Amino acid sequence: MRKAGILVVMLLAAASLSAQSAKHVHRIYVDELHFPSHPDMQTSVRSELISSLGQDCGSGCTVVEKDTADAVLTGSVSVQTSNNQNYTVQGTMRLVDKNGTVIWAAMIYSSAPAQSVASNFAEHTAKNLTTFLAAHQ
Repeated sequence: MRKAGILVVMLLAAASLSAQSAKHVHRIYVDELHFPSHPDMQTSVRSELISSLGQDCGSGCTVVEKDTADAVLTGSVSVQTSNNQNYTVQGTMRLVDKNGTVIWAAMIYSSAPAQSVASNFAEHTAKNLTTFLAAHQ
């Protein structure tokens, strides 16, 4: 019983730290994403993600170079094919502050059908992240 209480306190403290850290995030660097099965998609998804964040952040945040960023958006992404024409993308995305604290993390999935799985995945990531940041500003 005591261990459960300690775990609850630790989780609440971690959530509080994430919320506090999120208040200070205004400049985001989008790191290189890891695509173990399709490394050829790394550049296009990263570009789409930068573009989507630029549209969704509004005045709440900006995408900047790494040395001026408050936090880094990174992730590991997998691409799955059901046949030669249909792709789905899913990834574990995280926003990490300068101290290495994970501020936000989410599993993101592209939704089908999509004109471009890269842009669809990027849009979902940007919307989830900017919603989280707006709620904690």
